[in-house]
Amino acid sequence: MSLETDYRELFIRLTKRYGSIEPDALESVLCPVLVPIHTLDKTIKRDKGYSASFTVRVDEHNLELLHRGRTGKFVPQSYVAGGIWNEIAKGRILETDLDAGLAYGEVYTGESSKAALEAALARLTDQDYLEIDRYGIAAKLLSGLSEYYIARIAREQGYDVVRMSEDMARHLGAYNYYDFQFRRDGEMRRVEVKSLWGTNTSRARLIHGKGGDKYPTSSCRFDTQDIFAVNLFLRTGNIEDFAFARSVAVCPDNPNGLPAVPKYPEHVTQNPVCQVDNVTWFSQIKDVW
Repeated sequence: MSLETDYRELFIRLTKRYGSIEPDALESVLCPVLVPIHTLDKTIKRDKGYSASFTVRVDEHNLELLHRGRTGKFVPQSYVAGGIWNEIAKGRILETDLDAGLAYGEVYTGESSKAALEAALARLTDQDYLEIDRYGIAAKLLSGLSEYYIARIAREQGYDVVRMSEDMARHLGAYNYYDFQFRRDGEMRRVEVKSLWGTNTSRARLIHGKGGDKYPTSSCRFDTQDIFAVNLFLRTGNIEDFAFARSVAVCPDNPNGLPAVPKYPEHVTQNPVCQVDNVTWFSQIKDVW
């Protein structure tokens, strides 16, 4: 079977549920738009945070996107040329001048730190691109891929994997606030899969819905899972990179635990620093098993 035939059959499988959709439609939904930087001014200004300035050209392909308030991520030219994806900084459109054919924006980071912006600007050039997620699917797709790969990695390492249901009818029991059960040698661990905090990728995003009035905060409870598995794609560009931590509060008896919310000590801090240090965060499931 030729490569061309393989791709044709792949497209048929991908679109079967939705009927006769066009390839351009699928590409537009799955693939963010890449807009070349036109000009870049690295002069740092401070208003409600630190920022620099940029412009991009407005054309028929991006006109519907480039309006006041639109945000995106700056990605390197090397990624566009075929390299690894990574985020350099963030961009926000402030104004659009259709007569001039330009959109004016600000460069910023998720940290309210001049040093963080200076570090980003040291990497950012006018050869890089502003990436805009046109239909808002990127975060959901990353979440789904993270769960796919953690399950595959666990199976390859000898664990039996059970994917928990997305919802639970009342007559079937309580909802499970975790994503997977990993089982091996007669033991089971509850695993919750999370991502890095998109605003500041040095931190994990350990939150969930409050479930009405059931929980006083959107921080995850320690007792609803045994292991946190945080996908590191937003930092490394590799969907198979994870960091693992035990779902216990740090204390003298549990020096490898996570920080708790001071006001609600049964809940983990929402955005703890997430670095593989072999103290709190580990690179292998077995290390937190």
